[in-house]
Amino acid sequence: MTKPYEITFEDRDKYLWVLVGGEALTAEIATQYWDEISSRCRSSNRDKILIEKDFKKPVGPQDMVRMADHVAQVLRGACIAFIDRQHHGDINELGKKLVRNRDVKMRIFDNLGEAERWLMAN
Repeated sequence: MTKPYEITFEDRDKYLWVLVGGEALTAEIATQYWDEISSRCRSSNRDKILIEKDFKKPVGPQDMVRMADHVAQVLRGACIAFIDRQHHGDINELGKKLVRNRDVKMRIFDNLGEAERWLMAN
């Protein structure tokens, strides 16, 4: 069975870089890819993640709450720099607030350089 998303990983010395994308994002799809990210973090002993998301259609607020709950379960204490290539700003801000309230450090960026600098400083 093919996954409803594509995901690429790269271990960049002090953090894990992830590119994930597809057509439409749902809480179920997010659960699958965050589980993959969590597993990769454990196997490479990383707690810093730079994720670039590239889904054409974002989730709604209810799915975002479910996603935040799951991320907090599988990546509690992680530090996540987040870039949305599709610029779904409002829903991403909601997600950031939700995960921060669940012991995950996250910040949203527009470019890779700023995201890397913040991630290395935290």
